[in-house]
Order: sequence, then structure tokens, then C-alpha cells
Amino acid sequence: MRLLLVEDDDVLAQALQVALVKNHYVVNVATDGEEGWDYAQSFTYDLMLLDVSLPKLDGISLCQRLRDHHFRNPILLLTARDTSDDKVAGLDAGADDYVVKPCTIPELLARIRALLRRRSTAGSPILYWGDLSFDPSSCEVRWQEQSLTLSPKELNLLELLLRNPTQVFTKGAILEHLWSFDDPPGEETVRAHIKGLRRKLKQVGATDVVETVYGVGYRLKNVPQPLPLESEPDEPANSDSAAQRKAAQTQAAVAQMWQQFREPILARLEAIETAIAALEANQLTEDLRADAEAQAHKLVGSLGMYGLMAGSDYARQLEQRFAAGVHPPEQINLIELLRSLRAALPNDGNSVSGEHPSQQPSSFPTVQTTSHGQLPPTATTPTVLVVDPDPTATTELATAAQQWNLTIQVAHSIVQAQAVLSQTLPQAIVLELAFPDAPQAGLQFLERLTQDHAQIPVLVLTDQDHFHDRVAVARLGGQGFFTKPLPAAQILQAVAQSCQQIQAPEAKILVVDDDLLLLQRLQDYLQAWGFLLETVSDPRQFWQVLQATQPDILILDVEMPHINGIELCQVVRNEPLWSSIPIIFLSANRDRETLQRIYEVGADDFINKPVTEPELITRVVNRLERSRLLQAMTEQDPLTGVANRLASERAFGRFIDAAQQDSQPFSLALVTINHLSQINLQYGHAVGDRILQRFGQLLKQSLSPEDIVARWLGGEFILGLYGLDGQTAQDTVLRVLTLLEQEVFLLERNVTLHLTVRGAIASYPVHGQTIQQLYQRADSTIRAAGIGSQTAVDIVALTE
Repeated sequence: MRLLLVEDDDVLAQALQVALVKNHYVVNVATDGEEGWDYAQSFTYDLMLLDVSLPKLDGISLCQRLRDHHFRNPILLLTARDTSDDKVAGLDAGADDYVVKPCTIPELLARIRALLRRRSTAGSPILYWGDLSFDPSSCEVRWQEQSLTLSPKELNLLELLLRNPTQVFTKGAILEHLWSFDDPPGEETVRAHIKGLRRKLKQVGATDVVETVYGVGYRLKNVPQPLPLESEPDEPANSDSAAQRKAAQTQAAVAQMWQQFREPILARLEAIETAIAALEANQLTEDLRADAEAQAHKLVGSLGMYGLMAGSDYARQLEQRFAAGVHPPEQINLIELLRSLRAALPNDGNSVSGEHPSQQPSSFPTVQTTSHGQLPPTATTPTVLVVDPDPTATTELATAAQQWNLTIQVAHSIVQAQAVLSQTLPQAIVLELAFPDAPQAGLQFLERLTQDHAQIPVLVLTDQDHFHDRVAVARLGGQGFFTKPLPAAQILQAVAQSCQQIQAPEAKILVVDDDLLLLQRLQDYLQAWGFLLETVSDPRQFWQVLQATQPDILILDVEMPHINGIELCQVVRNEPLWSSIPIIFLSANRDRETLQRIYEVGADDFINKPVTEPELITRVVNRLERSRLLQAMTEQDPLTGVANRLASERAFGRFIDAAQQDSQPFSLALVTINHLSQINLQYGHAVGDRILQRFGQLLKQSLSPEDIVARWLGGEFILGLYGLDGQTAQDTVLRVLTLLEQEVFLLERNVTLHLTVRGAIASYPVHGQTIQQLYQRADSTIRAAGIGSQTAVDIVALTE
């Protein structure tokens, strides 16, 4: 989880950062309100901690600005102001919690966990996925009765997925949540941690917890079996001891942090001592008084964080005395307060007069812990709220939704929909615009949804196909407009896509420009938006860097020494491998001749210098989206979303090259859906299309993203399994295809349809040296065997 800490007290900020990092949070620190605002604009944070008394922009104003700009995650205010009016002002500004300094680090950590728990779909202090549980307070992970030992990053990764069970995370999003931007690793690090987490879960029997969404990222799979709705009567025997161990660890960490930050904290006492000495000599200036007040104020919070509540209270009294204005007779009281403050600090017995106080140094407080009752886990199947007065339409959607792994909640009126939303938030909403007694109720409800639940996609389904309704829906943020009558499968396909909408995967950009200052500025612009950037200032190094980085888009300056950008563009377009990469040109010249030249050699876009961030980002994103759309159109099967024959043959070629070079096995699986032609004739092609879509979806979800999943013809799917020999590949394919035994397709008039599948495995180099030879061997084996057993899955084994 990534947190933003905005605190102007550098010592306190550093101490808090150390404590949060030790508890597996990724923390960025800003020292004033404006810097905090800049951080918030540039990165995604799961929670923000804001000091109220900040320079440039105070914490309450920053909180209000964040809420005005739709920052929805928790905000926790830190302050030494404890009056009711201060708390009301902070909460009214949009804060979720208000912590008054002094506050101990264990209490602060508990409040952070509570706010993150509030934000997530699970309300329990313990996060669940079936029999898997994770206690954030003790960092203990258990599968049934077995305890797992995970690395800090694996714990962070598991917590991120458990708190967002229905969300798909790209590798870039995981990097942003779990690593500091100061030194982020590459995406291969995410894959390594995912692999490590899966391996450790599998060792205790927790298989298929984290799934790969093909071409996108990772998420939790659906919980295989629902747990009882009520908590187990007995807590695990060691839950209290685990919490106590965590409390002891926290206490030890706080003591260690005190030793680390003791000297800079004690240095603040010197400013107070100097002010008291000046007061005694009748030489106290306003600057000395203000400095002493400020240092005492900082001590109130920093000492409280270490549980030194007595010292924090003495510091508060000193702050109040200096704030009210002091006079020479009062220095004795101030000396006594300072002596008491020093005595309250661990291992420090020095007093103002140099005498040893009789009071013994205080120790760090004991953290009290309580065990929490278990709550049932939250289901991970996406929930869709259908708001429609037509019971026939809602029943049809609810029935068909079983094939799309969706749960349908039905509301036949706006009032019912509001009641549902007050209890739980769905992942998507399907809304009818017209209601019998209120023709405008649908649009009014859509406007309210946009204001209160902007993160939920709303798709409009109506029998009123009016242009002004389409415009109104678009203006209000609706993400789909469908006109009745429409097949339920088409509606649910759009709903499923909306539920899985996420940011596009990170893109790599290669920028070539001889202006080093411009390169630095472009780097600042693009990296702030999550792009991976490689820069080249000498165009003679371009080709080497291009081949090494494999970018998704090129940005070229026109005028450069040695080789200009137009010549580089020609070189790129002459190479078939790079003929379709988007190329954007930069130039201070906007004359007709320059523009004509760059477009003639194959430019996709042009940006005039000086470059502004909004224009740069807009054009880069547009070109990437267009490039990916064209790539999908040319490389994906439009019906199933898996690779088509052209794209998969190229991928198979790379597999064979790698297998030759690394002496690794490689297997091709040919899988065919039986009787697909008869199904199309008897039930219609719409049913056949549903079967193909679901089959493709199952294959993509069940196999690794490194595997090849392709549809070549009709009901024929081709799988490429690198690193697997024939027997291992056969076991893998059997496991995947056995899922079809659980698939029941519901047709009209409650007719059910079960599928059967047959297939064959051919392995390189045993059964062939080329992709065509492997395919022919598998195909001939299937044809020779015919449709064998009546089981749902029939995999034919090849002989040597």
C-alpha cells in the first residue's frame, strides 16, 4: 500500500516514515501543502496523512482541495489542535479521521489499518479468501491451520489483492502501489514476486489463488467454496499469541527508532533552554520566544509518537507558556517544566541545572491487544445492479449471467436501487431510463450516480432510442447505450468488459533528441504518467537502443546532428518488424515543407516546440490506444479475444527458436469442441458463439500469460506450452479442460447443453521440427481416433 505523508517537522516525518516502512507500507514524504498537492496529482495513493499546520497550504485546505478533485481514498489528519472546532473543521473538509498529537505509533498504525479496511470490500480486520486469511495487524498469513512465511513484498502483494478482490492490477499498477518511485524495479520483479507467492501458497495446498488475466495483469480468483456466513465460534489457538508477538515487535521497533532519532529530538530542547536562559538574563527576543514555542510544539507530537505521553504533556505546557508570552519571574516554572520533560525521556537524566532528578526514566508503554472475531469473506464474483421495471428483462439477464460469472441484483424501482446501494456497491449498473410514473427518473438517477459513485460504470438499456437521450447519457458519464430488444449475451458481454476496465498496461517510449534539457523535461512529463522512458541524445546510438528496449512508441526530433529524425524514421519504416510502430515528431519548425516531409516518410503525429505536458500526454495516449486497437484487430480473434492464426504462428516461431537455443521442450495442444456444427444448426450460431467465447475465456484465465492461446478455425483452439514435455503438457491441458465439465449452457425454455472436447498433444522436437509438422501430427491423431469416450474431456496421447 502506498501512503503519502505530508509533515513539515522533518524529524517527526522521518520517524513516521521509518515506522510505516517497517510495517510494509510504501511511503512518500512531502514537507509542505503545495508539495503534497503535487505528489497527489502525480501518483496514486491508498491513504494520505496530512499535518494540519503546514506551510504554503495548510492540511485542512489541502484535504478540501483533494476532495474537490475527486480523491476518494482515506485522508487522516494529524495535529496538536484538540478543540472540538478544529476537529469539526477537519472532518467537514473531507477527512476520514482526525488524530490529535500526541499519538503513539501503534495507535496510528491501527487507525491506518482501520481506514484501509473501511475502503476495501472486506470490513473485517482480518482479510479472507476462502480458507486463506491475512491479519494486517500481526502480518500473519494462514491457510486453514497452516501458517505461511512470506517476504515483506509478498505480504504487500497479497494484502493489495485481498483488499481489492475484484480488481485486475497491471504490473505497472503493482509497482506503483508497492514500490517507491525513487528506485522502482522492472516489471520482471513483479512476475518474480507473483511466482514466489504462488509457490508458497501451493506448498500449503492453496492452489489457484492468484490468476493471470491474459494480456492485462493479476487478480484473485473467485473463492472456490463459500464459507459459513457466521464466524467460527473459536478463534485459532494461536491468534492471541500472534497479536502479542506483533505487539512486542512493534514495541521493540519503537524503542529502536527512539535510539535512532533521540539526538535530533533532544536538540530541540536546546532551543527551549536558550530561550529560558535569555529570559533569565532579561534578553528574550521575539525570535527566541517564537523558536522555543515552535520547538515545544514539535516535541508534543514527536514524543507522543514514541508513547512518551508524560514528556509530550510537559512539552505542551511549555508551548502554551511561550505562546502566552513569558516574563522574567516565570523562568523558574519553565526550568521545572523542562527538568520534568528531560526526566520523562528514556535513558536521559540531565536537567537544566545539571543535577540528576530523582524521577526514574520512563519506559516505553506496553501495547494492549485484543483478538478480533472472524467475519465471512467477501465474494469475488462481480455484482451487477439491474434497475429496470420490466421483470421479464431482469429475469432474462439474471439467468444468462450465470454463464458470465456475474451476480445480478435486481431493483424494479429507483427507491429499491437506492436501498441496494445503501447496503453494498456493485461493480456495474444497468439502468433503464424510463419508468411508468416518472419518464425522467432514469436520467435523474444517472446524474446522482455520477455525483456519488463516479467509479461505478453505468450502462443504459432502454427502448427509447432518441438522440437527445444519447447526448444526455454521454454528458452524465454513462459508459454504454443499448436499445431494446437486445440479446442478454450482448448486454452481459459489455457489462463484463466494464467490470474489468483498468488502465492500459505501461508503455515503453523511446525519445531521440540532442537537447538534453528537453529530454529531462520530457522525462519528467512522461514518467509522472507511468510511462517507461528511454532517452537518446546521440542519434548514432539509436538503432542499438531501439533493439535493446523494444519500445511501443517513438518520439523523434527533426533537426539533429549526424542523423536527423526524418532519416531515422525512414530507417525504421524500412524494417518490417518496426513498420507499424507509432512515431511522433518534435520540431520548432511548423512550415508546410517540414510537415510534408515528416508525413511522407511515415510519421503518425507532430508536436510543435515548445512542448507542453497536456498536448504531449494526449497525443502519446491517443497514438498508443490507436496502435493497440489496430494490433488487436490484426492479431486477435474478434469473437473469442484469443490470438488469431497469424499472431500465434509468429509466437510459435519464437517458441521454437527459444527451444532450440535453450534446449527446452515445447508442446503444442490441438483442442476441438465436438459437434459445434450441429450445435449451430440446431440452436443457432448465437449459441455457438457463446460457447466459443466462454471456451476462449476459460483458456485465457487458466493458462499462464506466457502460453499461447489461439483459435485457428471453427471450434479448433491451439495451445502453445513452452518448457513442458508431452506428459506434463497433457496433465496441464486435462486440468484446464476439465473445467468444461462444470459448464452448463442454459438455452431457451430451460434447455441445458453440456459440451465434450477432444484433443491431442504434439511435442517438439519428438513429433515435429516446425509448427506445421506439430499441428499436422496432432490433427491426424485426432482424426484417426475419432470421437472416443463419452466423457467431457478426451485427450489422445501420441506415441513416439
